[in-house]
Amino acid sequence: MDQLVSAVDEHLGCDTDPAGDPVTPMNGDALPTDQVLCLPHVQIDLYKDQAALDKALNLWSDTQQGPVPLVHGGNWMVVDLTGVATGEPSAVDLEGLASEMDAEYETVAA
Repeated sequence: MDQLVSAVDEHLGCDTDPAGDPVTPMNGDALPTDQVLCLPHVQIDLYKDQAALDKALNLWSDTQQGPVPLVHGGNWMVVDLTGVATGEPSAVDLEGLASEMDAEYETVAA
């Protein structure tokens, strides 16, 4: 997890102590093994394997909270909940992060 946080921090400039707690979609099969806030509404989630990540992606897709931009690769994802939390568009460059980390960027919504 430390390497992942460091890589995300290099691109996004994570806060040292962001306010709040990560959000966890509720499904026992898709619970992250670790979560860290990078910015107040941007979280990094680590999963035990690709199958758990896929289940979590499906849960985020069904969120019914509006569009949720995210980046995922292997067994991790970075989720930007700025729009859901504030109603305002996010200025976080997840597309650039995806490019730098050879990962996939998408916006999921129900």
